[in-house]
Amino acid sequence: MTAVVRAALVGAGAIAPFHIQALRHAGFELSGIAASRGSQRVSSFARTHHINDVWDDPEELIKSNTWDALVIASSTDSIPELLKVALQQEKPVLVEKPIAFDGAVIRRFAPHQENVRVAYNRRFYQSSIEARQLAAAGTCMFRLELPDSVDPGGGELDGLRSVRENSVHGLDLLQYVVGPYRIVERLSVHDPRGRVALALSEGGHIGSIHLNWNCPANFSLVLDRAPRRFELRPFEMGSMYEGMEVIEPSVEFPVRRYVPKVINQVSSFPGPDGVKPGFLEQARSLMQRVQTGEWDARTATLEDAAFAADTAKLLAQE
Repeated sequence: MTAVVRAALVGAGAIAPFHIQALRHAGFELSGIAASRGSQRVSSFARTHHINDVWDDPEELIKSNTWDALVIASSTDSIPELLKVALQQEKPVLVEKPIAFDGAVIRRFAPHQENVRVAYNRRFYQSSIEARQLAAAGTCMFRLELPDSVDPGGGELDGLRSVRENSVHGLDLLQYVVGPYRIVERLSVHDPRGRVALALSEGGHIGSIHLNWNCPANFSLVLDRAPRRFELRPFEMGSMYEGMEVIEPSVEFPVRRYVPKVINQVSSFPGPDGVKPGFLEQARSLMQRVQTGEWDARTATLEDAAFAADTAKLLAQE
């Protein structure tokens, strides 16, 4: 008879249902849930998702001996203190990104790094995996585009909060695809339209990061290594191009056109078993950690998360 492996969840927001679905598909029994202290919605949320054990205080749930693995999917502001309590239990924890707005806060948990991984689910996309394979085969030029919706006049942690909470997705994805990189130069530092930065990876990949705020564009990452281009636009979709198709002038379109030839396309949709892409793989990594003591090597570490947070902070600040 297979032993029951219990998972608890802290958080009842928009992302929580995806974690619940993924945990159950990975073989966990949902043993308990909590949200913020005094939450008015966690009980109805638990009923909707058939979780019987509801806790009023997330710290009390964390301190209980009712779980084998924990997912923290609460607000960014609440995560550091909750993670501090969770890691004292010396059990595996999957925590939502970015954990904190400053890498120094994240690095305080380094002594517990073997027990925690960060939920940068885009690392598991099929499009991301193929982009990484192209980058591993030889140095590329890249262009990362992050068109967040922001209010630049709202202050560093208000108007630019979405950069610190959302642009980290793309900044970590770039790290996963091309390896560790550093910002060589920041341009348009005081420009309310966004930021442009030049970046260089340890492996020799070079490119630019464009934070073109409030623009009607998809988040995207483009890798160029002649004679090929691989484009993730949006991140979930990947297109490989090689060569150009020449279309001669016609009555309808009286100029010669040069169109990149698509030689392969991949999609991260649908995710395995219909689960949101990347979430089932994260949950399986959590189960693997419980059962074998090892994480899936693709999951983001605390240092990965700290790097993404610091890079977002650098790009957002004046």
